[in-house]
Amino acid sequence: MRVEHEENRIYLLNEEDIEAGEILFDNVGEDILVVNHTYVHDGFSGQGVGKKLITAVVERARKENRKIRPVCEFAQAILTKNEDYHDVLEK
Repeated sequence: MRVEHEENRIYLLNEEDIEAGEILFDNVGEDILVVNHTYVHDGFSGQGVGKKLITAVVERARKENRKIRPVCEFAQAILTKNEDYHDVLEK
């Protein structure tokens, strides 16, 4: 799967360029990414799409030296459970 970035959205495309899922976020100032929504499209459940989206937003936060405020329940669960992501989790 290929990761694509937009200003407030990251999404995954499969090999046929079909969108598998997306993660939506807002920029709060220059320091915070507020993750509002993670969505896996029908037919892509159980393929790790949600976790790949979380990884992509974490990589973006690290690259931009930002913290993540997870409003989305899925993002919050993944980010708080995985200690590898705590460096970007807003305290």
